[in-house]
Amino acid sequence: MNWLKNRYNKKSAKKLGWEPTWFNASDFDETLINNIKEFQLRHGLSMDGKCGPMTYRRIATEREAVLTTPKETCGDCSCNKVCNHIICEGTRVKVNWPKVVNIYSDNAKVLPRNCYKSVKKGKRNPHMIVTHFDVCLSANSCYRVLKKRGISSHFVIDNDGTIYQMVDTQHTAWHAGNRKVNKAAIGIDLTNGVYTKYQSWYRKNKHGARPILRNVKVHGTFIPECLGFYPAQIGAFKALVKALCAHYEIPGEMPMDENGKVLRAVSREAANGKFRGIVNHFHITRGKWDTANLDWDTLYKEMNNIFVIKNRSGK
Repeated sequence: MNWLKNRYNKKSAKKLGWEPTWFNASDFDETLINNIKEFQLRHGLSMDGKCGPMTYRRIATEREAVLTTPKETCGDCSCNKVCNHIICEGTRVKVNWPKVVNIYSDNAKVLPRNCYKSVKKGKRNPHMIVTHFDVCLSANSCYRVLKKRGISSHFVIDNDGTIYQMVDTQHTAWHAGNRKVNKAAIGIDLTNGVYTKYQSWYRKNKHGARPILRNVKVHGTFIPECLGFYPAQIGAFKALVKALCAHYEIPGEMPMDENGKVLRAVSREAANGKFRGIVNHFHITRGKWDTANLDWDTLYKEMNNIFVIKNRSGK
């Protein structure tokens, strides 16, 4: 019934900070519901007429593409506010990458405590890394969306390869929609608007064109053509994963299929939070396909060439 949808949308708008005008409507009425449905249809979302978390993320990204300017999202990291350390249990851990903004940096993007579960030092020992794309245009917009929604990821990698840490890895971030996985994992978002219509935004904002990918298959079906990742993002990701695996003794392994390739479907072990290694969000649920738009077979080989995993005793 429409009155229930209107009530839902009013609560959603108050929590997330959107307005009916975002959907070319003037009030919380039938017009808004129909316009939301049309928006959801264009973006391949469930047409329920309600602006839930996924619909909000899509509309926020679309508005940013229209409203922001190159000056607002320049991604200039030539200042001295970057380093090459992340923070794990309050201590510095070196990452072999020149652009890292951790939670103690002057220009940090630190998520508030209502976005994650605070854990005492030494009480958490993550054994899995979960990779996501954020469906946002920049690390700034990813940070804003996570903060609005009251969820979190430990890291987001920006268009230029800057690693932003948003939560100390000591704490449980809410990124996988699965309590067991969140408790066991570290979440890494790679910023990417995903949809090819945003290619012009990336060019206009001087990031350069992203690769356009076709015939990407996951969960047994092909997804629509989509945007890939910048080389700087992939380089930053490999450096970050290497540092995290070394620090937490996480094996450089991924779920594999019967042909020896990276599995492109749900892994029961990953979904139960028991896998030890690196997974994608699509390994956890059929409802997600991030980050199927990465060449994981090549990346897996490259990462294993750089992994030197030792336990903390040095053996």
